[in-house]
Amino acid sequence: MQPFEHMKSVPAIPPGVIKDDAAFVALAIDTALAGGAQSAVFCVNIGSIDADLAVLKVMEAEAASDTVTLTTPTLVVDALATVVPGSSDDNKTVIIVVDLKARRKRYLQLQATAGNGAAGTYLAATAHFTNVGVPDVNGGALALVRG
Repeated sequence: MQPFEHMKSVPAIPPGVIKDDAAFVALAIDTALAGGAQSAVFCVNIGSIDADLAVLKVMEAEAASDTVTLTTPTLVVDALATVVPGSSDDNKTVIIVVDLKARRKRYLQLQATAGNGAAGTYLAATAHFTNVGVPDVNGGALALVRG
């Protein structure tokens, strides 16, 4: 078995323009298409950053009105409670892991807003669904690490 055989990857925040004191375009991700994945791993790739991120969180909802709008979303995790990427974090990656074995709503969305700096922030993110179609044997937990 290949390590990536049971993984599905989708864009969460597609590459776009540098943002300054503005939100990045965040896609609503339908977890029903993840085929019974056990966790969602969000990889936030920061290019240049000149001010602390104002928002970095994962939201969930039962419905999405379009590809970027969740209907009545609720907070899953506020990553800024653990780590605040700032001006010294150029070219780093923030990892956010969401346990999907716990009862989750159907749609997930990673939301990020650049802080108010001078030049702005560039970032993009992907979501990786792990253990797609693999039975749960270990249980899971919500975690955030930074590398």
